[in-house]
Amino acid sequence: MKKKLIKDFASYVAISFFFASIFILIFYFTLKSKIDVVVSLINTTAVKENNEEVKVSYNFEAKKLLKYPDYGQKYGELSISSINLKLPVYFGDNTKILRKGVGHYAGSYFPGESGTIILAAHNNVGYFNKLDKVSIGDVVNIKTTYGDFSYQIDSFKIIKETDLSAFPIQHNEELLIMYTCYPLSQNYGRTTKRYVVYAKKIGDV
Repeated sequence: MKKKLIKDFASYVAISFFFASIFILIFYFTLKSKIDVVVSLINTTAVKENNEEVKVSYNFEAKKLLKYPDYGQKYGELSISSINLKLPVYFGDNTKILRKGVGHYAGSYFPGESGTIILAAHNNVGYFNKLDKVSIGDVVNIKTTYGDFSYQIDSFKIIKETDLSAFPIQHNEELLIMYTCYPLSQNYGRTTKRYVVYAKKIGDV
């Protein structure tokens, strides 16, 4: 009798575990895109440095696009002729997106919204591996599904990965920020520095 009870209990636990696993998988794949957005917003709004949390506020009311892309959707193409670069731009910044091209951080503005746009890509060959070769005055073009926009590079710098002050989110002028891991020659493994390029809007269609 005791062995039967133990066997029944073990069967019950196994069945419960099986159905719980199925439920978790369904929940994950159903809400995956929403989870990615939340994680992205957390990554871009707060970091802990020296045990002090640094927060950035956003002005979502100023956004004026009639329709926004879904998370993970390609909505544009970035090109810098001076370094012979042309890459697709996707909304979102998770690992899967950054394998395909340039990721647009959720929480930053879109081209044409008169705010800060934050774009990131790996320093692998074919991505942002030549970003440190740009010069002040070079032009960055972003062609989107709703218009074309141009930006002129005016500065660049190397920062620590935790330096959130290098990514000011504001709505006073349209500022494009592009960054990748530094040094750019180390296109594998984790680095603790970032190469950041800043450009200001000079035109749109």
